[in-house]
Amino acid sequence: MKHSLIFALCAATMLLPACRNNSAPAVQELKMEEAPPIAAVAAEGALASSGSDAGQGTALPISQKIIKNAVLRFSTSDFESCKKRIADTVKKYGGYIASEKQENTSMQWRNEVAIKVPAAAFEQCVESITSGASGIDEKSITSADVTEEYVDLDARMKARLAVEQRYVQILQQAKNVKEILEVEAQLKSIREEIESAKGRLQYMDHHVAYSNISLEYYQTFANSDPQSPGFLQRSWLSFKDGWNRLLSLTLGIFSAWPLIVGIVFIFIFIKRGIRRWKSRKAPTNVNQ
Repeated sequence: MKHSLIFALCAATMLLPACRNNSAPAVQELKMEEAPPIAAVAAEGALASSGSDAGQGTALPISQKIIKNAVLRFSTSDFESCKKRIADTVKKYGGYIASEKQENTSMQWRNEVAIKVPAAAFEQCVESITSGASGIDEKSITSADVTEEYVDLDARMKARLAVEQRYVQILQQAKNVKEILEVEAQLKSIREEIESAKGRLQYMDHHVAYSNISLEYYQTFANSDPQSPGFLQRSWLSFKDGWNRLLSLTLGIFSAWPLIVGIVFIFIFIKRGIRRWKSRKAPTNVNQ
């Protein structure tokens, strides 16, 4: 009996390691499925490092991304002619007018224009616009190099795209609802980052391809109001102004009729009171 018991214990001891070895792969696979973010982060880090290593090794040429802007302000002696000349110039260089705001007063006509022009024709367009100006008040040209930001953002977006593909693969291997929801939440966050990066890249591409010109031009007729060609015209304007003031006064009186009626009633009441007081006092003076 003792010998058989010892033999059974020895057999169980020998079989236990084999069972552990057989169950290890299943446990390891389950842990990998339960922790998709760790795998994704590792994949992202590997992609980022490999991308940077490749960039350092190959040193591919990168076209510069430069955003150019100009601010122009000048006066003109012929507003309508200047307006037509600017429109023709913008069209000639392949640009377009993004916005326009015109204000006309008796003393001055003014126009504010936002112009988009291809970067290759930026300098020529600026010179052509300012060539017909009577006097330039402001001419400012600036440029911003966004090459480094563009390259960095593009590399990050590509890394996010690779991570997105990895998450899609993990999602296909998910075994329950909890795992599916966790992976989909990570996918949503990554896709939002990708869309944001795409939008920023498109914004920079557009501003690099089309430079911006903020233009303001004006024509001044006189430094004081009223502005009119001669004495007769000014006299007519003065007569009209007096007539308008008279009409305004009349309408103001009409609108205040309740106050006027009240004042009339108070005046009548006071006048009658004075008459009664005088009539009562008169007989007393006669008897004396």
